[in-house]
Amino acid sequence: MSVAELTLYRRLAELLAAPLDVGEVASRTAELVVEAVGASVCFVHAVDHERNRLTLIGATPPFDRVVGRIQLGLGDGIAGWVAQTGESAIVPDKWSDHRYRYIPELGGEHFTSLVSVPLSREGSPTIGVLNVHWRDEIANLDEEAAVIQSVGRFLVSALEHALLADRLAASEAALERFATELIRAQEAERRRVQLDLHDGVAQSLHAASYRLEGLRHRVGPELQSELAAVRDLVRAATDEVNRIVRDPGRQVLEDFGLPEALQALARSFPSLEVHLDVELDDATVLLEPERSLALVRICQEALNNVVNHAGVAEAELRARKIGESVVVTVRDRGQGFDETCVPPGRLGLAGMRERARLLGGTLKIFTREDEGTLVRLSVPLAPPRRAE
Repeated sequence: MSVAELTLYRRLAELLAAPLDVGEVASRTAELVVEAVGASVCFVHAVDHERNRLTLIGATPPFDRVVGRIQLGLGDGIAGWVAQTGESAIVPDKWSDHRYRYIPELGGEHFTSLVSVPLSREGSPTIGVLNVHWRDEIANLDEEAAVIQSVGRFLVSALEHALLADRLAASEAALERFATELIRAQEAERRRVQLDLHDGVAQSLHAASYRLEGLRHRVGPELQSELAAVRDLVRAATDEVNRIVRDPGRQVLEDFGLPEALQALARSFPSLEVHLDVELDDATVLLEPERSLALVRICQEALNNVVNHAGVAEAELRARKIGESVVVTVRDRGQGFDETCVPPGRLGLAGMRERARLLGGTLKIFTREDEGTLVRLSVPLAPPRRAE
């Protein structure tokens, strides 16, 4: 092994030890290969077998400007043939090779000889291709090809890990976008239902209440008390529908912000006295509107559970900024429950946990029978940065 090769491998080792993304690994490897074998240009392609295509992920200047924009079909061109077969191609004159495909953006007219080697583990599909070009025709490229193949074996593990990390980051970004759209869709559906309740159910309940009141004065004493009780039930249902339609948490959030929205939410339960303790500074503006609204919804569901299941008339709602997260707790000192015995879908716990997950946060529930329940929600102020 020559001194030049030892130097190349040392520099590759230094490169691959650094925390670089897939584009940096590919581009810097291309530069090292060109320098090591005296080539004119080097291209690094990644192979996507699910989509049957190659994508240029790294190149020496000036072709680095087209990275990400050049794609080939599997089997298309010499690089595509190498990706498909897993075999190297040593081509002294590419113009006489039927596999060659001219790509104007890569300046193929300026180069004649090339060596193309697969990046793959033995017995595994090819994950990438190194394409190295020389301006002049070179009759014997065996020595250069051996060096490039060694570089390929050296590079494959690092490139494999970088590609997996890149795809994971892209998947996480897609998941985050999906979560945002899902929350928006949920809110749009909630608003549609609220309008239907306001325009349909609420109006019908109002009419029923008036009819019952009028009927009560036209019947005998023995039915008046029964009709009054039915009227009171209808009015209570009307009040509940109106509370749902008003949706003070969302309206106040849009106009004033998260702290005020939590205060409005606490006041929206007439049968529950909510002791509020909110200390959120201006940093909460980093919490996007959809995420803030999802946080309010979780608190709303937790307070609904207190009203419907805890058997008490008081609860506590606390909100703090702790580190880079908003931490909210809802606590009651009611009857509690055995969480292991809760039927699926009961108490809205599944929905609360799912919303928290979509927020990138965590939801923990601490409860014990006859001692009450504590719901603790932690939401990062800003979602983790994802690769696009």
